[in-house]
Amino acid sequence: MTTAIDRRKVALFLALAFGISWTGAVGLFVSGIELQSMLGTVLVVVVFMWAPAIAAIAVQRYSGKSVRTGCGLARGRLRWIALSWLAPVGFLAVTIGVGLALPTVSFTTEYAVFLADLGLSPDEIDESIAVLEALPVPPIVLFVGQGLLAGLTINALAALGEELGWRGLLLAELAPLGFWRLSAVTGVVWGIWHAPIILQGHNFPEAPIAGIVVMTLWTVAASPVFTYLTVRARSVLAATFFHGTFNAVASLSLLYLTGAGTLLIAPVGVAGIGAAVLATAVCVAHDRSVAADRITTGTPLSPWGSGD
Repeated sequence: MTTAIDRRKVALFLALAFGISWTGAVGLFVSGIELQSMLGTVLVVVVFMWAPAIAAIAVQRYSGKSVRTGCGLARGRLRWIALSWLAPVGFLAVTIGVGLALPTVSFTTEYAVFLADLGLSPDEIDESIAVLEALPVPPIVLFVGQGLLAGLTINALAALGEELGWRGLLLAELAPLGFWRLSAVTGVVWGIWHAPIILQGHNFPEAPIAGIVVMTLWTVAASPVFTYLTVRARSVLAATFFHGTFNAVASLSLLYLTGAGTLLIAPVGVAGIGAAVLATAVCVAHDRSVAADRITTGTPLSPWGSGD
């Protein structure tokens, strides 16, 4: 385990990751492609979300190092990877709970309003509502089931593009900083990296400038959870499945909460920040009361070879 950070390597990785992503975002803006469209979604995944992975692979190859060992691309500890895949369901529940504690926010099952916000026509909304009403289980069961499936498949593939960089190469290279400083630095970088697509309406279409700030607060608050799961699992796959399922499931807070804008009730809004803080507290409680060894300290981490 090294105790010094290769600043040149980190700088090269960040320059490539930001350069590719932000150039792609500018290209999307100039082309006039809507991020919410099918084409826009595909391009965001390929050009923007996969830039950190491309940068990590390029830097590892340039350094003559293995991508698999250097970025934690291993099977790791399966029970922690499974937990990471399922954890966003609890994250959703806590986000809704925190959201309900906010002024003017209330719980709703007005699916028609949500479907209308997605751009469906009245006929499509009626058809969708009929399908939901015919289900033998509450709709939330279907939504969560679909989210878990997506978190293991297509969403995981998209999330790997980010995580191979953030919780792969960057986590390994910043490991000498220790758990908290590493998580804080990664959280800030991760949040600012989102800026170009947030300015184009991603996540916070009604308040893009404030959205960058709120998004960065969320990434800083959530980063310790990602770090903890990754180190305990000894694999970047933990962060990948957590991220993939989170993207599919946590957004349901926008379906079940009403009375406020996305800055408050989005999974990466104020409600999500509260949930992330509580999730971090759970990680710390496990680390200090259950785990055989502690990692939430200021000592250097050994991300691919420690954790209970």
